[in-house]
Amino acid sequence: MFSIPYRLRLCVNNVRKTKTDKVDTFVIAKTLMLQDSLTFITLKDLDYIELKELGRFRQKTVKQRTRLKIQLTFYMDQVFPELQYFFKSGVHQNSAYTLLKEAPTPNDIASMHMTHLTHLLQTASHGHFGKDTARELRVLAQKSVGIHDSSLSIQITQTIEQIELLDKQLFHTELEMANLVTCLHSVIMTIPGIGSTNGGMIFGEIGDIHRFSTPGKLLAFAGLDPSVYQSGNFQAKKTRMSKRGSRVLRYALVNAAHNVVKNNATFKAYYDAKRAEGRTHYNALGHCAGKLVRGI
Repeated sequence: MFSIPYRLRLCVNNVRKTKTDKVDTFVIAKTLMLQDSLTFITLKDLDYIELKELGRFRQKTVKQRTRLKIQLTFYMDQVFPELQYFFKSGVHQNSAYTLLKEAPTPNDIASMHMTHLTHLLQTASHGHFGKDTARELRVLAQKSVGIHDSSLSIQITQTIEQIELLDKQLFHTELEMANLVTCLHSVIMTIPGIGSTNGGMIFGEIGDIHRFSTPGKLLAFAGLDPSVYQSGNFQAKKTRMSKRGSRVLRYALVNAAHNVVKNNATFKAYYDAKRAEGRTHYNALGHCAGKLVRGI
């Protein structure tokens, strides 16, 4: 008989589902052999992990809300296309949502009693809209070219409720992120323009900053480092950012850089200098984000 090598026997055994004490003992022993490479997790590391999970959950929730807002705009273009031009801030505001949940079609708004419509708008807008606005809105609804479709009415009200639910989830998520960021006492929060949400996303993705020996490595981790384009003896001098790192960290850093440029004269001058070189808005913000990373 031929003897099967140990590695081959191990591969054959892994083909089948195995859950025995012998297999578990082997895995535990193998893990203990690698104990020197294990790292201990501190309470601060746990805060970073929580911020990372919350930050990524927030990004997914924002994307869901954006898709729903686009869908709601599509519905309103069919039912009441004039409404988005009636409100200066568009359809996506509390006053419009409150109105559409009760009266999703122009016919519903046109048939609403003037006193009730005025009170509805006045309450939702905290006194910003009054009787004159209600009168103009009812006239606009009477002349609307939109279609009357009961199925679209249901979709409008349901979509608004979903958007409001996501708004509540985002509020509680950002509140928890703010609590965690406050406990970290980091100097990054002293930079004008960086709030608890952006700061929390940066903390969560970076973790312990001492893991990165140089700012360049941190930039590469965020995907903000310049990509390399080389062919033979040719090497491009100007290239785009690689965008190969953490997408969430890259978004948070660029967004933070955008806010810092608006609140800090030094970063504003640096941004203007990059724009004067012919760089695009986002390219200049990417350089500002790199400058921000070097100052962390």
